[in-house]
Amino acid sequence: MSEEQKYRRKINPYTLGCSMFAVVGSLLYGIDSGVISTTISHPTFTNYFAPFTPGIKGAVVSTFGGGSFLGVLFAGWSADAWGRKYSIMFAAAVALIGGIIQTSSVKIGMLIAGRIIGGFAVGVMNMVIPVYNSEIAPPGKRGLITGLHGQFVSIGFGTANWIGFACSYASGAFQWRFPLAFQCLPALIVLLGIFWLPFSPRWLLEKDRVEEAYAILKKLHGPQNVEEEELFEAEFLQMKEQIRYDMSIKASGFKPFLQKKSNRKRLAISVAVQAFTQLTGVNVMNYYQTDLYKGLGITGHTVLLLSGIFGLDGPTFNLLGILLVDSWGRKRTLWITNIAMALSIVCVMCFTAVFQHSSNQVGKGFAIAFLFIFSAIYSFGYNSIHYIYVPEIMSQEVRAIGTAFAVEVNVLINIVLNQVSPIAFANIGWRYYVVFIVTNLISAVVVFLYFPETKGKTLEEISQLFGDELIIDMSDITTVGKSDVEAAMASHKE
Repeated sequence: MSEEQKYRRKINPYTLGCSMFAVVGSLLYGIDSGVISTTISHPTFTNYFAPFTPGIKGAVVSTFGGGSFLGVLFAGWSADAWGRKYSIMFAAAVALIGGIIQTSSVKIGMLIAGRIIGGFAVGVMNMVIPVYNSEIAPPGKRGLITGLHGQFVSIGFGTANWIGFACSYASGAFQWRFPLAFQCLPALIVLLGIFWLPFSPRWLLEKDRVEEAYAILKKLHGPQNVEEEELFEAEFLQMKEQIRYDMSIKASGFKPFLQKKSNRKRLAISVAVQAFTQLTGVNVMNYYQTDLYKGLGITGHTVLLLSGIFGLDGPTFNLLGILLVDSWGRKRTLWITNIAMALSIVCVMCFTAVFQHSSNQVGKGFAIAFLFIFSAIYSFGYNSIHYIYVPEIMSQEVRAIGTAFAVEVNVLINIVLNQVSPIAFANIGWRYYVVFIVTNLISAVVVFLYFPETKGKTLEEISQLFGDELIIDMSDITTVGKSDVEAAMASHKE
């Protein structure tokens, strides 16, 4: 099966529909994450929970990450034990409970408890949905399908910002309770529709439910003609035999990473890309952008209006990124955007340092403009690729637990940054940006030197990049009928 044949294959409408429904959970993650950035800036909110100190602010933001850490840890087990589908359903139910608690909060402790529960739910979503979409996507379009997770996270974040802006014109507790209540809507949608979502065919093969896997994969990658029928048969047989082989040598728990050099390499790269994602500084910019605007002397509704405009960067440039990622590739996009982000942060830092305490509105405008440019670059490069790259470089035997471990690193760094950032901005101001200039440049070097390119390959073929044995290599087969695949299998066994 040539790379050209893989790219020619269109996305089946059923596959697109399944992936689009799954990412309603991603929308939930974006809303849950983004709603707090505008909520903590509403005067009715800060007055209601007074005294709302920088320490409490950091706790309200970072405890969400603490819940997310526990959710990802749980998902590493549930994604294999329950399957991707039921893990998403469970997360939606938990998210609904968390949203109700936050909306009805009367004490700061109650709000924090709701944030922890909501964080747990989106931790599960954030780990399982990219895994699910990567496993149902055709190889030549996997970047686009898996990247929908990041796209809908961005849409959710932007939506939360605009809801926060609209509610700034309201009065009383409605100003902040309605945005928190809005989190419940996508959770309800997922719960109502989850029973129509198919299981991941690769998970079914892992559980030796071969006939179900075949039927679902045929619906997902439905052949439209004789050539596509042959491609489908080749893909299924390669998938089945590779997973059967992987599961036959699978060890329990974390042992596969200790026993195999290829898995240790996978884990190191996965941890690196997730760490680099947080060390871009994106969530510091997202969560505390309203503080940045206020620091530049901007007040009133304009602060939340800028937040709403800022939120449009994500879905706009992320969409462009996922449309190009299957042709540009993962590696090149990552290291180039790291350098571009470092340069944009340099500009934000310089304009903030010079014009923060001046009356020069043009200079302040440039500081905000480069903050927006940073968000656009991140959304184009990193926002979806770190969701795409980690599950696709993991083999079936370690995909759930390996992805969970890497995402845990992302969450832990996010917790630390969210807790220390308000204090850092309060004490050293614009100098804090130097941290992220340095980390972006280091990330660019590491990605350029050590990350493999995965575009266009099946999940099974990616194993070869890490030195694993590929049971059926389709690249040398010029015709891709079932008999050719079986011949390749017989040759391998000999």
